[in-house]
Amino acid sequence: MALVTGQQISNYYQQFGDVEVAFNKEVIRATGLQTRNNLVKCKGGYWPCFVYSSSMRQAKIVASVKEDFHKKLQEANNLVSLQLSFMQAEKSSPLILHISAKLTGTAKYGEEASNLSLLTLTYTQRPSDDLIITLGRLLESNLNSQKRKEERVIITDQVLRKMGLKSNNIIVAIDNIPRKALLRDLSFSGAKLIIAGLAKFLVDKAILIKLEVEETDETFTLMGKVLRFEPIENRKDIASIAVQFDENLIPIEFKLFFNDFLTRQRPQKEN
Repeated sequence: MALVTGQQISNYYQQFGDVEVAFNKEVIRATGLQTRNNLVKCKGGYWPCFVYSSSMRQAKIVASVKEDFHKKLQEANNLVSLQLSFMQAEKSSPLILHISAKLTGTAKYGEEASNLSLLTLTYTQRPSDDLIITLGRLLESNLNSQKRKEERVIITDQVLRKMGLKSNNIIVAIDNIPRKALLRDLSFSGAKLIIAGLAKFLVDKAILIKLEVEETDETFTLMGKVLRFEPIENRKDIASIAVQFDENLIPIEFKLFFNDFLTRQRPQKEN
C-alpha cells in the first residue's frame, strides 16, 4: 500500500465522506475485512454482525437483535460502538477499529420469521484514519479507473521497479493457448504487448494476462480481447498487440495497485 499523507486523508474525507461502499465478496477480499470478528457493542454487551455497507459517516450492519439488545439501547440512548476487524498485509494480528455511533434506523432483514435486522449506525465523530484510508483508496481507484482509464504507463526497467511488478516478461493465454509476451505499456483499461508469431490472426481473440507483484507475491488476472496488431519495423517474427481489458472483470486489487502507482507518479490535478 502506498504511503498516505494527512492531506490525502482529509481529501478522501471531504470528497468521499458520504459515498456508501457495499461490502460484497470482492470488496471484502480487497479490503481484508474479517467477516467473523465484527461486533456492535452497547452497555457492556456485544452482538456479532456483518457489514452490509459503510461510508465514512455511517454504516449499515446486519445483526440478530433480541430484547436484551433493545433494552441496553434504551439505557444508552441508542449510542453504540461498532468494532470492525481488517486483516493486515504481512502482519499476523488484525487491525481492530472501534467507531462511536448512534442507531438511527432499523429494518427487518431476510425472511419474515428471521430475527435479523438491518441497522443504520450514524457515526458520532469522524472515524479513524484507517477506515478513511481503506474506503478512500477503494473509491479513488474506482473513480480514476474511469477518469484516467486511457492514461498509459510505458514499462521501462525503472518503472517496473517503482511499480513493483516482478517482470515485464510474462505469460499470456490467447484462446487458451499459452504464449510468452513482453509487457510494453499498461493502463486501467488495457495493455500493449510484444508477442512472437503472426499477430494479425490474434485480433478479436480472448486473452488472459497475469501480472505478478514482487513484494506480496500477489497475482492479478486480467481478461480481455486483442484489439489490433502493429508490425514492428524490420522484424517479421514479432509484432505488437493492443489489449483491451473486460471492464466488468478487472479486479479491485489491480485498480488499487495501479491507482497507487499513478497517484505517486502523477498526482491528479485539482479541478
